[in-house]
Amino acid sequence: MKRKVYVGMDVHKETISIAYLTSNSKELVKEQQIKHNEVQIKKFVTKLKSEWNEIHCCYEAGVTGYPLYRYL
Repeated sequence: MKRKVYVGMDVHKETISIAYLTSNSKELVKEQQIKHNEVQIKKFVTKLKSEWNEIHCCYEAGVTGYPLYRYL
């Protein structure tokens, strides 16, 4: 069975606020905040890949979102 997760990211200069939803639930699964740097983003994505088969991410477009786009 394919396990999907939907990830929304609110990007700030120093941090990224993250919220998850699954394909089976309309309720929030988890919320967290990470530092806005390449190491933390890669660690976060690696963790997602270990738990989910299919990952869908969205984030706000803007000046602070460009580094995140490159990391993803």
